[in-house]
Amino acid sequence: MVTPANTPDRDAVPALVAPLLEREDKPEIVGDAAYGDGATRAALEEVGITVVARVPPVRNTTGGFTKDRFVVDLDASTVTCPAEQTVAIRFDRHGAGVARFATHCATCPLANQCTTSRHGRSITVHPQEALLQRARAEQRDPAWWVRYRADRPMVERKIAHFVVRAWGERRARTRGLARVATDLDTRAGAINLARLAVLGLAFERGGWSIAGT
Repeated sequence: MVTPANTPDRDAVPALVAPLLEREDKPEIVGDAAYGDGATRAALEEVGITVVARVPPVRNTTGGFTKDRFVVDLDASTVTCPAEQTVAIRFDRHGAGVARFATHCATCPLANQCTTSRHGRSITVHPQEALLQRARAEQRDPAWWVRYRADRPMVERKIAHFVVRAWGERRARTRGLARVATDLDTRAGAINLARLAVLGLAFERGGWSIAGT
């Protein structure tokens, strides 16, 4: 599938999974963190597809405590900070929320490790926060990583095959989505044929077969 270069990976998900929706046995989808956000997970789970993808990492550009140092209690609608101060979450009509610690930050002994804002620290709560919390909990299980690493290296290797120098590396060799898509399909066909040859593809009486099968 080909999209404009500035299209986020997750925006291509509906078209990518459309052929799978007619199957009775909905498959797992393995992807990187670009497919692990809350909205994408929620949309795929709604149609019965399980996502095996890392939750996007938690960052704090100021260098202070990251969000995972705070305890987000959705049942109580509260957030507790590393200094053990607890404040209520204020939700908007879309399900997103924010917990503001401004009243506690001024006298907090950990403030210089947490925020540089004169308005104090605040924590945003995602509309799919419960789903993301569950996914993070699953990813603390070593078995999850075994499953994830079973397929992803093969995918990354095939991506590397797609961007070899002979095929323009990471630049399209043509202009226009239709022409780029044709070039992509040609590359995919060549890569698949090469792989089948390695596996021992041969034509015998009755049709094509793989050696040893």
